[in-house]
Amino acid sequence: MQRRDLVRTGLIGAAAAAAGAAQAASPEKKRLTEDWDVVVVGAGFAGMCAALEAAEKGAKTVLIEKMNRPDGATVYSSGWIAAVGSRFQKNHPEDSKKAFFDDMMRLSHYRSDPELIKVYAEESGDGIDWLADHGTPFYLWENLPSPELSRCLISPGEGITGGSKLIRCLMAALEKKGVPIHYNTKAVSLVKDDCFNVEGVSCITPEGRKDYLARGGVILTTGGYGANEAMVDKYIGPWASRLIVRGSPWITGENILMAEEVQALLVNMDQFYAGPITPNGHCNPSPLMHAGYGIQVNTKGRRFVPETWLQVPKAKAIAERTEDNRSFMLIGADADKNANILTNTIKRFARLGFEVIKGDTIEEAAEKAGVPPKVLAETVREFNAAVKAGKAKELDPPYEYDEPHALETGPFYMIPAAGGMASTFGGPKINRDAQVINFERRPIPGLYAAGAAAGGVWVYDDIGGNQLGGGMVFGRVAARHAAARAKSRKNA
Repeated sequence: MQRRDLVRTGLIGAAAAAAGAAQAASPEKKRLTEDWDVVVVGAGFAGMCAALEAAEKGAKTVLIEKMNRPDGATVYSSGWIAAVGSRFQKNHPEDSKKAFFDDMMRLSHYRSDPELIKVYAEESGDGIDWLADHGTPFYLWENLPSPELSRCLISPGEGITGGSKLIRCLMAALEKKGVPIHYNTKAVSLVKDDCFNVEGVSCITPEGRKDYLARGGVILTTGGYGANEAMVDKYIGPWASRLIVRGSPWITGENILMAEEVQALLVNMDQFYAGPITPNGHCNPSPLMHAGYGIQVNTKGRRFVPETWLQVPKAKAIAERTEDNRSFMLIGADADKNANILTNTIKRFARLGFEVIKGDTIEEAAEKAGVPPKVLAETVREFNAAVKAGKAKELDPPYEYDEPHALETGPFYMIPAAGGMASTFGGPKINRDAQVINFERRPIPGLYAAGAAAGGVWVYDDIGGNQLGGGMVFGRVAARHAAARAKSRKNA
């Protein structure tokens, strides 16, 4: 037995020695690396703003994107940006940064970080002017119902979405500045030292695994987790799976997975930005739904939500208060009294391949939409009577516009609206410099976040255009801080 054991031990030892020799002869391939001042992860609106700002501050900057083109939430959006104090708003001195701040805090139920909202209010107008200086066209949508007022800047899509227009303008500016965008480059892990100082990000690339080292820092602009069903179930609840993904199907929570590696503080994880969308997920009916005309009904032909609600609570209500996450905005031709908003919506939908349901009578429109004609006609009669009697606010649910309009002028249109998941509000908490903070509320050196990849800015609800505005503001803030950090480390 001892002899057999000795022979067996000798064979094992010989095999181990042979394996060691083979490994020595074929050493493991060293991981590829690239050195940068600032690495921005995610080629969406926030990421492009961050990359452009960092480059303008003198930082050697790269923008990485996991898909083969920019395909984040922005390209699916209408391109509204909420701001105050830009040169486009000089004819509205009645508004102020203080009023803007107050409205944003009120809409968040005072749960947003006031320091972050102050930064937004202070910097949004300058951000709009900065984008305009880089060739982004804007027009101001004036005198909307509160809290939008004259705060929504829109980049006209000219056949594409306004969000796509923003992205194209920024891509041109980045190319002019010489900032590279590395596509098909998926960030999977942070490069960090033993003390969780972030030194870069590790990616899967067409060349293999590669570490992008960042002297100044890594800026996460990957969006939220709205297209990650497991995360939606975990943080919001199974009911939210009824929401239609309103934007990109590639927003899958990399910001959270990577930030957790360095014990980042995650906040507001159950909060998300919802918005109405057509059931096919292509067209956004929000502008028409905020015009102050028409009523919103479910597929049974009854009103079920106050029309004055903003798009976040309204979209959630469609999913929660209907059996099929379906509703219609019933509106008449008199809506065009408000800057041709009805005609513009119909034309925009047509460009996107969606035909709006139309009928010369309420009953005809209802029948085409699959809504009970008699029930919808009764709903309209009740609504018109209340409007004429000055009792619209006494309806159930109340119709709270100060100047309601009866539905009497045809043709009538039925614009479909489902509840959509646009982006999530929760994520790694940032401070006023857009640095991600840890459990002890201390900044994690070298890690930043902006846009929907950051937490602490938005809770519950917001002003239309705040999402893109937040990406613009905190993308630029993060870039300035990271570029300065890179410079200081070079000189150290």
